[in-house]
Amino acid sequence: MLKKIRQLKLTYIILLLVVFFIPTFYVLIPLPYPLFPDDYSMVVLDANGKMLRVFLNRNQQWCFPPDENLKIPMKLKNAVLQFEDRHFYRHPGVNPVSLVRAFYQNIRAGRTVSGASTLTMQLARLMQPKPRTYPNKLLEILQAVKIEIKYSKEEILRMYLDHAPYGGNIIGYQAASWRYFGKRPEQLTWGEAATLAVLPNSPGLISPVVNREKLSEKKNRLLRKLRQAGFIDQESFELAKLEPLPSRTIPFPFIAPHLTEALHRKVVSNKIIRTTIKKEIQRQAAETVREQLENLRHLGIRNGAALIAETKSGKVRAYVGSQDFFATGSNGQVDGVKAARSSGSILKPFLYALAMDDGLILPQTVIRDVPTYFGSYSPTNADQKFSGLVSAREALVRSLNVPAVRLLNAYGLYSFYRFLQDAGVSTLFRPPDDYGLPLILGGAEVNLWDLAQLFRGLGNYGVFSDLQVLEKTDSKRENSYFSSGKSLISPGACYLVLNILRELKRPGAEYYWQQYQNQWQIAWKTGTSYGQRDAWAVGVSPQWTIAVWVGNFDGEPNPEIKGASCAGPLLFDLFNLLPKDAAKSWFAEPSANLSPVKICLETGFRAGADCPHTTVVEAPMGMKPLKQCPYHKSVFVTSDERYQVCSLCWESEHRHKISLLFYPPDVAQYLRERGQVLASIPPHNPACPGLQAGNPMQIVYPGQNARLWIPRDIDGRFQQVTLRVAHRQPASTIFWYIDNRYLGETKENHVKALTIPAGWHTLEVVDRMGNRDRRRFFVALKKRS
Repeated sequence: MLKKIRQLKLTYIILLLVVFFIPTFYVLIPLPYPLFPDDYSMVVLDANGKMLRVFLNRNQQWCFPPDENLKIPMKLKNAVLQFEDRHFYRHPGVNPVSLVRAFYQNIRAGRTVSGASTLTMQLARLMQPKPRTYPNKLLEILQAVKIEIKYSKEEILRMYLDHAPYGGNIIGYQAASWRYFGKRPEQLTWGEAATLAVLPNSPGLISPVVNREKLSEKKNRLLRKLRQAGFIDQESFELAKLEPLPSRTIPFPFIAPHLTEALHRKVVSNKIIRTTIKKEIQRQAAETVREQLENLRHLGIRNGAALIAETKSGKVRAYVGSQDFFATGSNGQVDGVKAARSSGSILKPFLYALAMDDGLILPQTVIRDVPTYFGSYSPTNADQKFSGLVSAREALVRSLNVPAVRLLNAYGLYSFYRFLQDAGVSTLFRPPDDYGLPLILGGAEVNLWDLAQLFRGLGNYGVFSDLQVLEKTDSKRENSYFSSGKSLISPGACYLVLNILRELKRPGAEYYWQQYQNQWQIAWKTGTSYGQRDAWAVGVSPQWTIAVWVGNFDGEPNPEIKGASCAGPLLFDLFNLLPKDAAKSWFAEPSANLSPVKICLETGFRAGADCPHTTVVEAPMGMKPLKQCPYHKSVFVTSDERYQVCSLCWESEHRHKISLLFYPPDVAQYLRERGQVLASIPPHNPACPGLQAGNPMQIVYPGQNARLWIPRDIDGRFQQVTLRVAHRQPASTIFWYIDNRYLGETKENHVKALTIPAGWHTLEVVDRMGNRDRRRFFVALKKRS
């Protein structure tokens, strides 16, 4: 009885020790979590999962991040287990038989000839590399057991393959498959799988470039084992032996370098980055930009950039930061997509669309194109000529500067500036007053990214939202890259402007595009910055939005840098290489957002009672009321229509009412200079005792209270001031006075160049009918330096 009690106590003690030892063992054995530090290469993929670029990790190694969704290839799995650990699925992390055999062999040989390491023990050693000593071996054994308790066999195998060394700075089977064979792991052959399986055994001694003979022997030995184990047949065995070893490492793809570089700097939450880029479109776009800049090099033009996005989704499909990333002599590593440059006239379409919604214009509305002065600022057109009056459609197609500045002044600088900010322009770092009215002519800084975003908003009927370069996931950080759209322009105004922009004449061979079959429509606009430093071209179709910049990154001016001749051809080369959908050849008319409006046929303003010819056109629904035609007026004339008459001078039986087109004097003069025949305006009855309504004469320059700064010529003398007057009557004679001093007369062309002293002066002009106009202005003379 006493003996049984003692045995029972001993059993309890043993059980108590076991119960105590196991948790103590589990807690005390060191095992980091996670097993490996988060130090992996960033892998950037395209929209279809194709590799664009891989970056070294912090230790300058190629080590792909673990991907639980990536299935371990069966060929590699069988090869690794057959070579490293055939009993992997049967042991608890340690193979006791192998340990005893290895211990006996090492004692007998007097040195370490066998380690008896299981795959799990090798994982423990990879996790914390340490010298090969018996205490360290014991620690690896204990860690291996703990790893087996904590992780499944599949997780252990995956961690081993993800972190095994494969020679040089190549870590993990994914990086090894790409670097040695240039393919995904699931595409490996039996020979390639066997090669990778034997490499981690001694990666410092054998590799595809070091001791190739020994590597080949080990590979063939493993293939023989696979044949004996029944994993491969005899034919596969013979073919696998004939497969050559790789002779060099294969570089990773290097596509969209500027974009991937930016993502590497900014995106840190994910090591595998899925972008919206389409690899083939990116390749073709980069090659097209390179070829175009090669053609422009002899003109002294060295740099170019392009961005291609889908109009509907906003997904960026090609991002070409420069013509050649490695062109160090021409700053090829500058990212031209994000570089802020002078906008030129590329922003004009948005002003015209906003002005339509504001009731200022329709495409048919005429805008004054005459010398115009806003204080000391006087815009000029690129050809230094004036048209008098042009329709909004013509002004936008010809990209005239004076009408655009007048329109911005009417619409409001602050309102337009606020629109640009709301639409996503990120480069406006100054307040609107610092930009002033030149904002619309290139006074602002923009970049290709923001321009593509703007024109895409035009193509999406006025809804502006961010472009997308990362495929959306559930990650809050990635979702922060996207924002919902803002409706800033009406669909009707966008559609009218898009129809105008497709009328622009295309460059080069594209000029005759309408004469060919299978040609596609696109709304496009060019721009050239002041000093000819930047050439822009942006196009939008229902499918694609393309933005192009050409110039020199160092800002060097060049008279050959022009939007139409440099950036335009590149835009159409890119547009022509893109796939097209016949069902989306042009934008659908937003009928519900357009309404009919009766306008004056001659002026494009809302038709008034005095407009003799009218027409009905489409206007944006909800636009503010369009101004009534200010140029048509009804007047009474004598029966022979020689004179205008009023109630003070008419005879009831010798008068009738007619409608006349009264253009301002400056407008009438420039229209005549262009050769346009204007209907004559009968003068008021000279016998009328009343005053004639309306002054047919106007001082064009200088403006009222203008301050003129007069520079010196090369010879040191002060330049002359050119005074200009316009008269509605083409054969008029005008008499000139300054400070009540008579200067002479002019006929038809009313221009005088004078040397005027410093100070305040009064200019007065009088015609033969007694009409007068007067301006007060100030002259400042530059002192000698």
